[in-house]
Amino acid sequence: MSKKDNSSLIARIERLEAAVFKGKRTPLKNTEESSVEKPELNFSLNIRAFARKFLAGKNGPKKFTLLLAYLARGKPGKDIELADIQKNWDSMSSKKLLGKFNRYYSNEAKTQGWVNSNERGIYCLSDSWREAYE
Repeated sequence: MSKKDNSSLIARIERLEAAVFKGKRTPLKNTEESSVEKPELNFSLNIRAFARKFLAGKNGPKKFTLLLAYLARGKPGKDIELADIQKNWDSMSSKKLLGKFNRYYSNEAKTQGWVNSNERGIYCLSDSWREAYE
């Protein structure tokens, strides 16, 4: 299907929607034009602002990885103790920020390859940690 065919189909669908929904529905958008890039992680924010801006809507393992990234300032290989991660997590335990800490999150983040743990209770970012933000 060519780009011309695609645009004519979109125009036709928009006319049909306008007739059926009488202008109450928003028209279709081209996915190429509407792709929005996520903002770059900003480690200079305070930790609560960072959590609110970048961790909202993520699952537990992604939150764990991104909180570790904040504490390590995005540097893979920098060791952070689990106690420090949990202390910071617990200081933001409201539902709007991080919720309740669960050690499953660290295990799942390790399984996904986002974090490493060379010693018990010590975590560091792996080279692929940015996948948790995508």
